[in-house]
Formats: sequence, C-alpha cells, structure tokens
Amino acid sequence: MWPYVIESPLRIGTYGVMMAIGFLTALWLLTREHIRRNIDPKHAETTVFLAIIFGVVGAKLAYMFTEADSVSWKDFFSGAGLTWHGGLILAIVAIVTYYIVKKLPLAIMFDALAPMLATGYAFGRIGCQLSGDGDYGVPCGDLVNRAQCWLVGMYEKGFEVCLTHKYPTFCMSYPDGIVPTNQLVFPTPVYESLMNFALFGLLWSIRKRIRHPGVLFSIYLICAGIMRFAIEFIRQDEGRPYRFWDLRDAHLVALASVAVGIGLWVFAMVRKIPKGMEYGILPKPAPAKAGKSKKR
Repeated sequence: MWPYVIESPLRIGTYGVMMAIGFLTALWLLTREHIRRNIDPKHAETTVFLAIIFGVVGAKLAYMFTEADSVSWKDFFSGAGLTWHGGLILAIVAIVTYYIVKKLPLAIMFDALAPMLATGYAFGRIGCQLSGDGDYGVPCGDLVNRAQCWLVGMYEKGFEVCLTHKYPTFCMSYPDGIVPTNQLVFPTPVYESLMNFALFGLLWSIRKRIRHPGVLFSIYLICAGIMRFAIEFIRQDEGRPYRFWDLRDAHLVALASVAVGIGLWVFAMVRKIPKGMEYGILPKPAPAKAGKSKKR
C-alpha cells in the first residue's frame, strides 16, 4: 500500500495525486480533441476546472447526505468520503450550464468529453487501489484460501495477492491501507480501472467514425452505467443504504445512466444533423479581417 506520497512536512495523499494526474491527462486530451473539432481550446480548460470544483463538491455532498451516519460540516473539508454519482451529477449540471451560456453545441461538446470521463474515473480508481481507502469488493469467501494462492505477499509492504488454483479468481488483502483489511477481497478498484481504460480505448478509437453528434457520449453513458451496475454487486456496501429491489444508490444511478444513454442515442440518430456538423466537426471559424490601414 502507498496511502501517502509524502507524509512530512506536508501530507500528500496518493488518491489526490492520482486525481490530479487524471485531470491533467483529461485537459491534455480534451484540448487536442477541441482543436480537432474546431472548438476554442479555452473551453477545455474551463470544462476541466468545472469538473474539478463541482465534481469534488458534489461527491462530498452526496456522501454526507446519503451515506454518512451523521452530517458534520467539518467532514466537508476532510479528504475521506466521496460518492461517485454525486460528483458526476453536479459536474454535468455545471458543465451543461456553461455550454448553454456560451451557446456551444451540447452534443458535440459532450462527445469530445466522453473519452476523458473514462480516463478520469480510471485514474481515480488507481488512487483508491494504491491508498487502500476501503473501496473494496466483498470477501472472496469459500472461493479461495491462502493455501490455494499462487502469489502471497507479492509486495514487501502493501497488498497481498492471491490467484487461486481451482478458480480463475483474483483476490487481494490490504493490510496497510488507509482502511486496512486482512481479508482476501475482490479488488474492485483494479477491475474498474481496467474496464474504464478499455472504455477509453474504445471511445477514442471510434470517435472519428461517429457521424451523428451525441452518439459517442451515449455510448459512454451506456457502457459506464452497465459497468458500474455490475461491479456494485461485488462491492462492500460500507454502510450505504439499500433503497428498493435490494439496490443501492449507485445501482440506481447506473441504471439511469444506461436509460439516458439509450434515449440520447435514439434522439441523436433520428435528429437531423445540423448543417456543417457531421462527425462532430464544427465549421472552421472565419479568419479575422485585417483592419484597414490608416491613410498617411
């Protein structure tokens, strides 16, 4: 485990560092994508800034009011307690508002952003894995025991790795994490990181082939929703409440993501493509006219 990059004189958490790497990577890629789509790159900087501020605030508020045992505003300034769907929802609201105010085409803007949403989430989960912050899966239980492990104590300090003989099961323990556990559990942060990097690869590879603006973002919503819905079944509940149908909030938000994605896809396909916006490329801005020279 590597919970903190530096502990003295200033404590810097690994999770925060990975989040920073995720946002910087998103900014670099989004700037490139805006240039390719003839969008002013300054909008990439504002988009990432809004995602940072409102993503963190939304994730913190959602945790405090839907999952925490008690609400204390002191907890708002702590580094622990973030809920994925709260950050996603509030960040999207802020970004949509900005795009509307600036009169930018929403479908094209979110298509440009879609691959970076996947990488940002993937880097965040790497931070969860390295810090051992408690976002673990359920215990592997009867599937494995330490006598079956191929690799035990793979690292001198940190997580214990177990690949079983009998089942193709990958389990880990986190004895030195921020939230330590000696149980062999499913390493869900590893699963989610790998799945979201794969999703990024898919979206990035097909982004130039999508003729209808809005479809790429729809694919992200559908795939991300399905992945989160599935992974939630093997994640520890960590005291998070069950709502109905034995589903938690993350299940319900994931289902909503899939439903919205399908709806947007249908809308994008039946909607007439705006003139000059095929494949999500905006018309090149007209070159600025040179001012008339003054007569001498």
